[in-house]
Amino acid sequence: MYWFISAFIVASAVFFLIPQKAAAEVSSTKLKPNLSLSLLILPLGVLSWLVFDTLSNGGNYATVTAFGFVSTACLIALPKLHRYIMPSALFTVLALITMVVERF
Repeated sequence: MYWFISAFIVASAVFFLIPQKAAAEVSSTKLKPNLSLSLLILPLGVLSWLVFDTLSNGGNYATVTAFGFVSTACLIALPKLHRYIMPSALFTVLALITMVVERF
């Protein structure tokens, strides 16, 4: 549970401390077409493992949260689908909050 909190703190710090010029330079660079597909190898492998595990053992909120994290990583790897990052992150946050509330 502590790694969720620390990941949120690190992500917030990076978001607020990154210079605007660096963000503009990153958004203007183009990825090679094959590079975005190679970035999907690991997330799609994890996603297929999660689907197999859910079908064989049943799902819970931890599985849904993990699915949300992995799907967000897949959306980050594909520039054409960047508009779906925030809905996927919102879905992940709601699943995470539900998982935490369920454990209490």
